[in-house]
Amino acid sequence: MTRTQRGVLLYGPPATGKDTITQALSRLDPNFQLFSRLKAGPGRSAGYRMATQEQLEELRRAGAVVYENARYDSTYVTDRPGLDDAFAAGVPVMHLGQVDGVQAVLSGYAGDWLTVLLWCPREVTEARSIGRGDADTPARLAAWDATRADLDANPRFRFDLTIRTDEVGPEAAAAQIRQALTAPRGDLVMVDFDDTLIDRLSAVAAWVAGYCTEHGLDPVVEQRMLEAMRIRADVNLVEGLCAELGLPESAGALWARYEPELAASVKPFPGVIEALTAVREAGHQVVVVTNGGGKIQRAKLTASGIADAVGAVCISEEVGARKPDRQIFEAAAASVGRDLSQGGWMIGDNADLDVAGGRKAGLRTVWISHGHPWPGGVKPDHVAPTAAEAFAFVRGGGR
Repeated sequence: MTRTQRGVLLYGPPATGKDTITQALSRLDPNFQLFSRLKAGPGRSAGYRMATQEQLEELRRAGAVVYENARYDSTYVTDRPGLDDAFAAGVPVMHLGQVDGVQAVLSGYAGDWLTVLLWCPREVTEARSIGRGDADTPARLAAWDATRADLDANPRFRFDLTIRTDEVGPEAAAAQIRQALTAPRGDLVMVDFDDTLIDRLSAVAAWVAGYCTEHGLDPVVEQRMLEAMRIRADVNLVEGLCAELGLPESAGALWARYEPELAASVKPFPGVIEALTAVREAGHQVVVVTNGGGKIQRAKLTASGIADAVGAVCISEEVGARKPDRQIFEAAAASVGRDLSQGGWMIGDNADLDVAGGRKAGLRTVWISHGHPWPGGVKPDHVAPTAAEAFAFVRGGGR
């Protein structure tokens, strides 16, 4: 398949109209076709490619399973060969009932997906299930409850489109989906975190000063700690500082307080949250790409409010690659269903990690200068004094 081919992921609880909306899409444009997942187990076979457990095991061994889940005593599988065939034939429309499944498809198969949340109240699901003669309405209602819990457990995941099917009929819903699918897509915008979106250096300096004051440590010790911790800090670095400087706490105790205390103190630079909101409302997909440990970075992302303002987060410890390696940029693109071949932006304050790394990954780059002169090396496409101004530049089409 080519990377520009599009597909539709319909997510929602039972009886929200996934089948009727898919049929309406096919009437609107025959290229829209239901993607039939593989199913092994009892119950209805319509809309599925029936398989045996042995066949599913063969796909697992071949690494051809993109996502699988169990429900209603059956196993459902989204398989790579099936997706290849579906994209070759037209525009696949896939039905999923788990956010994990949506994310697995976005990151595990390089299609260009439109994610759609179909929703209706629980009582509407019940009435529809009874009205169509389902024998397992209680199970359908339990699945509605599970879907509500699934959404509550994944508050940061944002669908491209949300449709209330108790308010919008199948034909109108299909028209909305088709319009959203064919509308011009925004750019993929990757952005660094520390000292690009948040003022990490000021937070670290304040923490080190407070720690040294608390323990009556010499200014030389404070200077050395800040020098060592200004770019990055982990438990290994802290162990080295404890040994070198004879700090009054063990490395484990110091690190145990540093992580939560620093996370609680970080603040986004002025205008960053508003700029992130504006660039996403303009249709761009924003992914934070950061080197560091998963626990402390996610704590800082949450405390600063950045986690709720972006589409996805890619952290080096979690993906097994660090900037400037191309692999971390590939993982970031895949996290929102994109591919580096489609291009995009990398915004950051580090000339080597963000600018040179982004350029090698095929991305246009914006360097955040914070008022400093360019240090040299591969030049960025644009220089902005702040992240907020960088986002405004991207939102304006890079002009």
